[in-house]
Amino acid sequence: MKAAGRNEKLAGNGRRSYSLGDAILIGMGIGLTAASATFPWYVFYNQEKFGLGQIAFDNDAAGSDLTGPFYTPRVQWTPKPLTSDEIASLPIDFAPTGTVGSIKTPPPLTDQDGATQAFPATVPNFSLIHVANGRAMIQSDNGLFVVERGSVLPDNSRVVAIEFDGAKWVLRTSDNAVVEMTP
Repeated sequence: MKAAGRNEKLAGNGRRSYSLGDAILIGMGIGLTAASATFPWYVFYNQEKFGLGQIAFDNDAAGSDLTGPFYTPRVQWTPKPLTSDEIASLPIDFAPTGTVGSIKTPPPLTDQDGATQAFPATVPNFSLIHVANGRAMIQSDNGLFVVERGSVLPDNSRVVAIEFDGAKWVLRTSDNAVVEMTP
């Protein structure tokens, strides 16, 4: 006697027999897989069958459907302004929608209010690293860049000049910013 729970070896050649329904589903799956894999290649090699045709527009109304019995020309309708009598006869809408407030002109700003206060200067978001042969190497958050006169900088300004002012190299930008070389 054999112990319960042990698997018996399959009889025959070890293949399991499938029912007809399983075989049909397997065949349909393989067929769908093959069709899905080959259809893009069919479209690729037969593009003239699947492409969009070009449309040519012309201003000839004789051959168009705008001359048939069902064509209605568009009416250029604009509302006419109401007269004062018509406005007076309209019912009043009592729904509260908000207040407008006073329509007073604000007084002009004085110097005490900060009217002439200058905005703080924008600090360039890059630094000058090295200068050689009329070119400069700058470093920004996006990496290192080699620039020359006329190059666009990370802050969308341009290099105006790369100069040695007697003590250190400086880079002048079109925004009138002066970037000194970092030590």
